[in-house]
Amino acid sequence: MAPKLPALGMHSLIVSLPDFDLPDLVPACEVLWQEGIRVWTVSVDRIDNLPELLRLFGRRAKLGVHGVMEPEQVRSAATAGALFAACDFLRPQLVDATPELPVILGGMTPTELLAGLDAGAAAVQLVPSDAFGSSLARSLPRLLPPDCLIANGRMEPYQGDLWKEHGALGVWPQDLVTTDLVLAESLDGLRVKLQKWRLGE
Repeated sequence: MAPKLPALGMHSLIVSLPDFDLPDLVPACEVLWQEGIRVWTVSVDRIDNLPELLRLFGRRAKLGVHGVMEPEQVRSAATAGALFAACDFLRPQLVDATPELPVILGGMTPTELLAGLDAGAAAVQLVPSDAFGSSLARSLPRLLPPDCLIANGRMEPYQGDLWKEHGALGVWPQDLVTTDLVLAESLDGLRVKLQKWRLGE
């Protein structure tokens, strides 16, 4: 049986943290937490940030690693303390790299997504979900087992709600936390944007 993915919280969101040094990243993380968005990932190139982020937020947020492509990267994520690892592609060899670490595999078709689940993925992500029309949000979740599908791509909050309404486990909106918002003189713009993503309220 695949290890269980951490719960995605009340808003069913995963957020990719941008590739910043910690002094710029930590204030943005505080805003994410304050707005109830508490499942984050760092890129595989920024795994070195993970231990310090876990020291600061490990009791308040759930942190994973995105962009893994090789088994060694999955092992590095586990060693750094990640709670899960994610790949945009169907790479079954990642699942067994660290058996106790949940892995999310990607795909673009129902067959690919089901193959990811058959390989032992904790969940699968449709990447990029914005390549398809909104009608897929109404039909794709029904083709797969319950509570396993994550929509990953550029989307608006209403599209995130649509995926959730029709049975997706969660959504992973890209470019939610952007460079200009993180480096702005005030983080108010980031806060306002995140408040629109408090799905289900």
